[in-house]
Amino acid sequence: MSFLALLLSLLLDQALRHLESLRGPRWFHAYFESLRFFAHSPGFWRAGIGVVVIVLVPTVVTLFIGHLLDHIWSAFGFAFSVLLLLLTLGPRDLHAQVGDYIEATQSGDARRSEQLARELLGAEPPADAAARSEAVTQAVLAEANDRLFGIFFWFALLGPAGAVLFRSTDFLRRLPAEEVRSSEFVDAVTRLYGILAWVPAHLAALGYALAGSFEDAVSDLKAFYANCSAHFFQVNNDVLVCAGLGALRASAEEPGTGRLRSALLLVRRTVIIWLVVYALITLFGWAW
Repeated sequence: MSFLALLLSLLLDQALRHLESLRGPRWFHAYFESLRFFAHSPGFWRAGIGVVVIVLVPTVVTLFIGHLLDHIWSAFGFAFSVLLLLLTLGPRDLHAQVGDYIEATQSGDARRSEQLARELLGAEPPADAAARSEAVTQAVLAEANDRLFGIFFWFALLGPAGAVLFRSTDFLRRLPAEEVRSSEFVDAVTRLYGILAWVPAHLAALGYALAGSFEDAVSDLKAFYANCSAHFFQVNNDVLVCAGLGALRASAEEPGTGRLRSALLLVRRTVIIWLVVYALITLFGWAW
């Protein structure tokens, strides 16, 4: 049942791309306004409790509604799962967004290219075109976990409530700095997000290795961990980028739109690997 819900939501995601704006962070910002006082909490523990409360409220509500609809009629529960998955994916379609960036870059539209790169990076992009495309390539490898793999993993584990839990935490960490004045609150959000993203990030890194050059990806990951001193919840993006670039090395693409296309294809192949594995898990009755 859960595999069919995931597959159907991915198909609808492509068919209903014009409704993508409906799953933006506006609803979360409106909800956050009612609990904004938590963002000013002094002390790590008070801030941590505030973060947990903020992300658990929509998660528990989703869990309750899902169980209620399942109890009434399983078809309602299935439709609810598909709807929640559709609303929590993304929120922007990664492949369409990067496709627009590649088109703008190749057509020589520097202004549009920089704007799209800024949206993908969440920061000011490099001025040099090759460096900008390389930065976008690394962002693709990392963002795939936030937009796809993290949602897949927590949906498989906890159903629609898991998808809402991950997306709410991701929205919370992306709030503008002016809305969050407590450094303890920011630290608590970073820790929670890092913990939730750790398993899917490492599974995605394994998927990159299987979908690309396995030896290069594993070799790069070993070298990364041999020199890594950061906490485990701080390295998710580095692991994804490291494994992804290693997996792409066999293509011998120079930094630019060519390697960016290869990164997109790597993400697509990894999604297919995840779907096959999930189908097998469902077939053996190990999924909800």
